[in-house]
Amino acid sequence: MKIIDKNKDYYDYLEGLWGQDPKAVYVRTGSFLFTGGRRPPFLASPLPEGIHAFQGEIVVTAGETEHHLYFVNGKEGVHLEHFLTRRVSREKGGAPLVLEYYVDAWEEGGTKWNWKGCRNMPSREKYIERTKALAGHASPRGWRARRRRVDIRLEKIKGRVENPILSSFPLTVIPAEDIFGPVQDFLLSQAEPVIEDKRTDTEKLEAAGFDRKTSFRKIK
Repeated sequence: MKIIDKNKDYYDYLEGLWGQDPKAVYVRTGSFLFTGGRRPPFLASPLPEGIHAFQGEIVVTAGETEHHLYFVNGKEGVHLEHFLTRRVSREKGGAPLVLEYYVDAWEEGGTKWNWKGCRNMPSREKYIERTKALAGHASPRGWRARRRRVDIRLEKIKGRVENPILSSFPLTVIPAEDIFGPVQDFLLSQAEPVIEDKRTDTEKLEAAGFDRKTSFRKIK
């Protein structure tokens, strides 16, 4: 895969190791950097006044591979953990790489409700267990819609970014090959097929309007 972008990401080095396939060109120009005012509020350090922690899910879609990550930003800093990978179907022409986030802000004193109606922030195990169960739905829209109904009492911080620079998030817990490979496969699947021309030279000339009996007589 050949990457066209002035910004660099952590998986770009594989371009030099795996080679540049001319059929798979990732035009990442205009890629999204999570810097300055573009940083989501849940990446704040230190935490905003009155916030106990931010907790949620980050979804990275590379080609037709979806990676789900557990996210928490608490007293001990930011923690990201990859817990689920699955295949998804995507329409032609979509961005090769997409990052989505669904994050809850938990206030000091436990004033928000969790998915079981308790006032305490769910544990890592409970959050991942719930998310895996909802991800079992065939349609991503279906399980996310159901998830929104479950979390109706929580105000989620939601967002979607196309062509992100993952290392600026910062996000490097997904192996580089698990980003580069699926993105390259996605680009190749959308490339126009190359049809091999198996005609002979004479057949090509005839197709161009030449007659092999009259157009190529020897001059005496």
